[in-house]
Amino acid sequence: MKFERRFNTDEHFRAIEDNGKRYLEGYAAKYNVRSKLIFENGKLFTEELQRGAFDNVLTDNELDVIFTFNHSKDKVMARTTSGTLKLNSDETGLKFRAELPNNVTYANDTYELVSRGDLNANSFAFFITKEGQLWTRDGDGNPVRTITQIKRLSDVSVVTNAAYPETEIAARALEEVETEEVETEVKDEVEDKSEEEEKKVATPEIKDEKEYLEMKIKISKLK
Repeated sequence: MKFERRFNTDEHFRAIEDNGKRYLEGYAAKYNVRSKLIFENGKLFTEELQRGAFDNVLTDNELDVIFTFNHSKDKVMARTTSGTLKLNSDETGLKFRAELPNNVTYANDTYELVSRGDLNANSFAFFITKEGQLWTRDGDGNPVRTITQIKRLSDVSVVTNAAYPETEIAARALEEVETEEVETEVKDEVEDKSEEEEKKVATPEIKDEKEYLEMKIKISKLK
């Protein structure tokens, strides 16, 4: 099962302290917001989450989502199964509230960096089926994927950089895809012409029935 990751700069992201406990809360994803250009599995597209896309997965009895730093499983700071990570789908998107441990160095560092504003972005890792997505095209004819239902949710993460790492690659890939399409068209045209020429050579023009019979005799003798 291959999980995908999406990134979100979150103006609601904050570090708070309540009754001696420290929390990080914000949105890992937002509904109805068009993404930047994505290059994934050989496809170029933009994407948005339909409102309610997380509703079903959040009611799963086997839901086990970790809260991490930069998607590192070695830097877990909270978890749904322990009750330290709360997830909620509202009108805006997927909201989270993570209770951080007091005696874990990387959790302390993350809390301080969020407090200072050095970290201001979140991400989530997910899996969807074919039934959970809808492909259309925008006004310019570009592919758009609308995620209607998340099948699996792996983690929510504080990330250093909210920019899509595929963005620069996608810009280059778009040129490569367009070039490849042109090259393929030219190649197909050349191959078609070559096949036509081969047919002309392999099948000489026969003018009448007598010539046809003579040709058959010659072929039979060669066999």
